[in-house]
Amino acid sequence: MAPQNTDTVTLELLIADDDADFCESLRSITAEQGWKATVATTTDDALAHIERRADRLDAILLDIEFRGEERTGMDVLEQTRKRYPWIPVVMISGKGTLETAVRATKLGAENFLDKASVTTERLVEIVRQAARRPLAQNERELSEFLLSQGIVARSTSMLKVAEQILRYGRSKLNVLITGETGTGKQLVARALHNVSPRNKKPFVRVDIPNIPDTLFQSEMFGYVRGAFTGAAQDRPGYFHAANRGTLFLDEIGDLRLELQASLLVPIEEGRFHRVGSTEEEHADIRIISATDRDLVEAVNNKQFREQLYYRIREAEIKLPPLRERPDDIPLIAAYTLQQLNETSTIQKSFTPLALDYLTSLSWKGNVRELISVIRSAYTHTDDSELITERTLAEIVRTAYPTTSVRERAPDFRTTGTLGEITAAAEKEAIVRTLEQSHGNVSRAAAMLGVSRETLYSLMREYSINPNSFRPSKQS
Repeated sequence: MAPQNTDTVTLELLIADDDADFCESLRSITAEQGWKATVATTTDDALAHIERRADRLDAILLDIEFRGEERTGMDVLEQTRKRYPWIPVVMISGKGTLETAVRATKLGAENFLDKASVTTERLVEIVRQAARRPLAQNERELSEFLLSQGIVARSTSMLKVAEQILRYGRSKLNVLITGETGTGKQLVARALHNVSPRNKKPFVRVDIPNIPDTLFQSEMFGYVRGAFTGAAQDRPGYFHAANRGTLFLDEIGDLRLELQASLLVPIEEGRFHRVGSTEEEHADIRIISATDRDLVEAVNNKQFREQLYYRIREAEIKLPPLRERPDDIPLIAAYTLQQLNETSTIQKSFTPLALDYLTSLSWKGNVRELISVIRSAYTHTDDSELITERTLAEIVRTAYPTTSVRERAPDFRTTGTLGEITAAAEKEAIVRTLEQSHGNVSRAAAMLGVSRETLYSLMREYSINPNSFRPSKQS
């Protein structure tokens, strides 16, 4: 099924809110798009209409709070998701807290809108994205798309990220990318730009933590000659550089509260002034932001402006940590090793236990840390063609002491030093494989992915006699 073109299709919507005037204003906006909208001002009316029109509804705009009712919009959302999970729901946050809006998305809401900052353009774009049917790509196509963007993955959670990149990238929405450090937020930001209509225009990255507070506004918006000591000539800023393209605000959560207000109007309306000038300038910019911080908590602690949060988060992509997608670890390891082999005359490979070991780790630094460990191991194996778990374990122990073995690690002892644990696992794997091959060393070596010479060397080290696994001859 091809993606639904919501620019030409007449959508059927339900607008459910206890504020009748607000409902009518939304219905007026949707009518201008040629969409059909029904209004419900009580939860009973909303649920009744959903039951009648479930097969035809393209999206629901649902208020979080309904004054004077026992049921809330969250209750309506929960019932709708259980009975009609195919209907996209966009929650409307009025007096509701930001945590409630975020909780709504965790319950299955497609997105949420803040009443105080809703605009016609934002409403239309969010409804279009919510009502768009799932993309037609299969798992292989999505995995290949990610790889084309430098992202190696095939786990279900990352394929969902691929769908979000394709969906949000083609929209006008400002996207917030969240996730732990090292999960690939910059790659996702670049991918969003690459699939957008702006992909021929600049992609400008701003490293927020590395801009001194005193220079923030002049770096972002530029300055004119004489604006301050040393300003010998006019200079453009990041907003100028990204005009008609994408401005990527990396680590936006690190921006000091006192400076956040300076971004509100430029992001919302594209209007700004250079430092030292009263002349208003304009830039056509799409904002993508990224952070490893909990911005909802920062808003509650008065460390991040709520209105800025709503402006940069018109859609959100949450990147899962590597420990939650262990199936991707061998893929990333193999891909990284392939890249290293391309620049070397010696073609190295992992032993099976080495890959098991990599998969067993918690990876506090996520993909970035995994790649760093593999690169270190590559240089530490000298001319050997095999990277063993023992080499990897030593690197992790000395350079990454906070990365631990996950509780679900397969076939590993849980006591002793890390070297003892990995040695025991290696010995166990050799014994198990020799049992399966009935002592045939050549076959066991092939099953383990090592040479016969390597396997003989390991058997001598662990005092393993292959003859003990061979069937006894009958006399």
